[in-house]
Amino acid sequence: ANERTFQMISQVAGRAWRSEKSGRVFIQTLMPDQPAIRFAMDYNFDAFVDAELAHRSRCNLPPFWRMAIITLRDLSHEKVSQASENMRQKIDALAPNEASFIVRGPADAPIARVASFFRMQIILQAANPSVMSAVLSRLRETSDIRPAVTITFDVDPVNIL
Repeated sequence: ANERTFQMISQVAGRAWRSEKSGRVFIQTLMPDQPAIRFAMDYNFDAFVDAELAHRSRCNLPPFWRMAIITLRDLSHEKVSQASENMRQKIDALAPNEASFIVRGPADAPIARVASFFRMQIILQAANPSVMSAVLSRLRETSDIRPAVTITFDVDPVNIL
């Protein structure tokens, strides 16, 4: 979200300043001191990158840790909820029990319903890419999740929606 905020504000501001008649950019926000907004207003890309990387490091996010989002979807909320719990149990059985591997969820996806499908997510974070890869490989090799629902894996996702 920070990258997208910085990009959008910078892009709009760049277009406004590009013409012969310099324009003004108004940013309506409840969080005017949010770093991405501040850096974009100053058009300070280097400072934004430094702050964003420091934040990602503190929060165990890519590129410092690996992340995978497992999204389950079905027309029935009850089925997707049960399947998500089953998936979490399988993950718990396969994943190393250590601080360098984090499992979050299952929880409703940020956009919980799309085109009549209910969606739930499980988020995995791992300090070691080979550990993440091994867990995901073993998870894909295991038997189907019951009840059967659609499952997608997104490694190092661009967004979590």
